[in-house]
Amino acid sequence: MAGTMTRRMFTIALGMLTIPFVAFADGQDKDKEQKKDDAKKEAEKKKDDAKKEGEKKKDDAKDKAKDAGDKADDAVDRPGTENSEDRRQDRRKDGVKN
Repeated sequence: MAGTMTRRMFTIALGMLTIPFVAFADGQDKDKEQKKDDAKKEAEKKKDDAKKEGEKKKDDAKDKAKDAGDKADDAVDRPGTENSEDRRQDRRKDGVKN
C-alpha cells in the first residue's frame, strides 16, 4: 500500500505542476498572436505612409516639371511673338551684312 500512495502522490504532484505550465504556454500563444496582429497593423501603416509619400513625391515631380516647362517657355520666344519677330529681322540684317 505504501508503493501505491507514492505513485498517487507522484501523479497528483505531476498534475499540479503541469497546470501552471499549460496556462503559461497558452498565455504565450495569445501574446504571439497579438504581436503578429500588431506587426501586421504596423506594416500596413508603413505601407500606407510610403504610398502617400510616393504620391506626394510624384506630385512634386510633376509640379517641378511643369514649372521647368513654364520657365523654358519664358526663356525662348515662341514663334509669333514680338520678340521672335525682332530676332528674325535681326538675323536677316546680319545675313545681309555678311
